[in-house]
Amino acid sequence: MDDSLPQTEHAEGRPRRLPLIDAVRGVLLVAMASYHFSWDLANVRLVSWGVAVDPLWRAYAAAIAGGFLLLSGVSFRLAERGGFDPVRYGIRLLRLALAAVAVSIATYLVFPDAWVFFGILHMMLLASLLAPLLVRLPDVLLILVAAAALVLPHVWWSPVFDGIGWGFLGLAETPPVTNDLVPLFPWIAPYILGLVIGGHLVGWGAERPAPHGARWLVGLGRYSLVFYLAHQPLLYGLAVGLAMVIPVNPSAQRANFVGDCRVEYERYGATPEMSERFCGCVATSVDDTGIWASRGGDPAFEPLLATAVQACQVPPPGDLSGPPMGRDD
Repeated sequence: MDDSLPQTEHAEGRPRRLPLIDAVRGVLLVAMASYHFSWDLANVRLVSWGVAVDPLWRAYAAAIAGGFLLLSGVSFRLAERGGFDPVRYGIRLLRLALAAVAVSIATYLVFPDAWVFFGILHMMLLASLLAPLLVRLPDVLLILVAAAALVLPHVWWSPVFDGIGWGFLGLAETPPVTNDLVPLFPWIAPYILGLVIGGHLVGWGAERPAPHGARWLVGLGRYSLVFYLAHQPLLYGLAVGLAMVIPVNPSAQRANFVGDCRVEYERYGATPEMSERFCGCVATSVDDTGIWASRGGDPAFEPLLATAVQACQVPPPGDLSGPPMGRDD
């Protein structure tokens, strides 16, 4: 997030921020906040948006994460042009490490069953540790490494890497349960591309001031780590507060149940078609019970849901697919 590295130098030697880098980072922060608030609203059952399963929402989230990592790679390369500064580098690593730990602790307290053990900040920290070695490679080799990292998790995985201990690699047959996972493969790819792009931006004009109307984005980008750590507690608290005063929308409750069900079912290898069929069956089975009239679920309906789950897991005549047994990419 917040880079202490993408700077140039004043004549007297003091570091100066690059406004173009900060402005782009500000745009990404606004996009990230819009995604997170949408996720929050869906999580408290205020809206029926399929933030967790809809391909467009997932692509939006991936574009934001990829943008941050690419920009981080660009920033490292631009900073390195004046020589490697181990003190500034060490300070940046420490800040990222503390922020990543704070995110893990906070999410564990709020979502103990799906806490963030390796999110975007953790990935930035790991990429930053690898960066001094990666920048020594020629651009052609860097591009090949990025391409391999992008393809690897789609063609090879193993149960050996199941569990949180190896979850940071992104090669598990059954991905761990977490609200945010940005593993090494494939997410090192945009960072590496940022290293390549940054090498060609030297002298391109990144030091030019941002347009007048974009100066607020520059200011936002300068304090991006603070923004990242503060925005989600505030937005989630706002969503929870709204959920306490806005009447329940049964259609939103149903849609979010189906979305959560599909995420969980596909986590264990089901195809989108299988998850849509199964979760739709469960929801339809309890439509007349009044379950959708309460926000967040009512324990009294758990036996009905368990019965529906058991009934819907039985394949229809002639359908041999059955419930998912493993990863199916």
